[in-house]
This record gives sequence, structure tokens and C-alpha cells, in this order.
Amino acid sequence: MMRMLARMAALSLLMLVAFAPAAWAQGKEVTVKMEDNFFSPANITVEPGTTVTWVQEGNNPHTTTSYDGLWDSGLIEPGSGGSFSFTFDEPGTFDYYCIPHESMGMIGSVTVTGASASGSASVSASASDSASASGSASASASATAPDLAETGGPSLALAAALLLVGSGLASFAVLRRRAS
Repeated sequence: MMRMLARMAALSLLMLVAFAPAAWAQGKEVTVKMEDNFFSPANITVEPGTTVTWVQEGNNPHTTTSYDGLWDSGLIEPGSGGSFSFTFDEPGTFDYYCIPHESMGMIGSVTVTGASASGSASVSASASDSASASGSASASASATAPDLAETGGPSLALAAALLLVGSGLASFAVLRRRAS
């Protein structure tokens, strides 16, 4: 019985070591699809240092353009497999739109939570007709509630690790009592 318990504990520890780093890395990259004529998901919440990549998956040309001039992907043609990335380092809410389809409601926002980070936002684009730009991210004054599936990150990894360790310790205590 004790041998089986030791094996279970070792397996639990191995799983924790194997999967915790992957869970900890979540939230550092988020993908938003540019479809016809909407962003999916349109509104996201991320931590500072997260890179958001907009990927062209529609049948119409699209842009991702911030209202405050921080980024503009330029026109990304359909079928180009093009994408545009922007790293958000500063907290705040950053609203954006698609230039040709704003009037159709193709708008979105990125809310950056957490403590203030230093540095500037960086941009990269990969599409045949897209431009690249860079600039400092400055916060605007609105916020939305975070979506757990979009934020992920260290808090989710920590909760999972604590749950795994706690359940392992509880199982150990119960089995040890039964063995005595």
C-alpha cells in the first residue's frame, strides 16, 4: 500500500513539474481572428507583455487599427495568410477597428490589466500589403471584466498547482490513516 502511495505521489509530482511551466506561459500570446466582418474574439483582457496577433481569415480585406494611433496593420488581403502582431506593455483599454468595416460593427478592444510595465509597445506584421509601426502604449480610462479563458497566465497555473498538491496531500493522509 505504501509503495503504491509513493508511486502516486511521484507521478503527481512529475505531472506538476511537466505541466505547470506550460500553464504558467499562458496569456503571453493571444490570437484574434479577422473574419467577415467581425473580430473573434472582439474584446479581450490580457496581462502586460502579452502579444496579440490578428490573423486574416476572412474573404474581405481587413485592418486592425487603434483609435488612438498606436498601431495600424494596413490592409491585409484575403487569402494572404497575413497577420499583424502588437505587444501590449502598458495597462489600459485600447479600442480598435477595421477601416473598411467599422460601420458594419467590426470593432474590438484589448484591456491590459496588472501593474504598470516599463518600455514601449512593439509591433510586427506579416502580410503582403501590411505596414509595421511602433509606439508607446498609453492607457485610456475604461476597463472590462477579464475572461478566464483569455487571461490564463500565472494565477491559473498557481491555482492548478495548489489544487494538485492539496489533493495529493489529502490522499496521502487518508491512505496513511487507513494503513495504520
